[in-house]
Amino acid sequence: MKIGRNDPCHCGSGNKYKKCHQAEDEARAREEKSLETHAEWVEFHGRALRDAARGALDAGALTDAAAEWFGDAAPAEPLDDAAFLQHALYDRPPAEGEPAIAHAAPADRPLSDPVIALRAALAASHASLHEVTESKLGRGVRLKDHLTEAERWIADPALAERLQPLEVVFGRVVIVDKRPVLLEGFEKVAFRGRKRAILDLKARLAEADLPADDADAQRRWLRAQAPSLARRVREARA
Repeated sequence: MKIGRNDPCHCGSGNKYKKCHQAEDEARAREEKSLETHAEWVEFHGRALRDAARGALDAGALTDAAAEWFGDAAPAEPLDDAAFLQHALYDRPPAEGEPAIAHAAPADRPLSDPVIALRAALAASHASLHEVTESKLGRGVRLKDHLTEAERWIADPALAERLQPLEVVFGRVVIVDKRPVLLEGFEKVAFRGRKRAILDLKARLAEADLPADDADAQRRWLRAQAPSLARRVREARA
């Protein structure tokens, strides 16, 4: 419901809206209105959700996650690594069993239904190896997920300028409002090592022998593989 200038601010401060969050909310609304693509909308709201979720990360669990992800080469600020940040927020559940992103919300404003749907999509996402099977300038790309074998057309003209057929990327595809988006922070697999990376992934999938009808078991396995996938991708690129 629209808040009047003289109404109490939605943040709960007790101040009038015009003296609290009105200017910030209007600037944010103008920025959102300027977004041109669905991918830009996902990145815009995903960034706010990530910022809110970072505060829920447990320092000890974060240290353990960084050691698993980076090995002996963990940087001083591991959350500056986009792929690791996504893993820490979207994959690793705290004690209550859900990832940090699952209930993330900025403290100073309510979430719209579309942003709540985005939050759920991020919490259900997984990292994977995606092969570019088609790229059309000005339109988008088609990606094949080699973990799930799903192929999806991503209508993002900017991606068509960055990705070429046969390239393989390590990253996350989320589906929001029935439209898939490749999240920013994806990494290209070294061209010479892309086939070996895919074969290695398929071999580990076969060894896991996951039940085809148990989506939760598959999701847990996919999330658990993110650190080893990242290491292989980066070793091949070095």
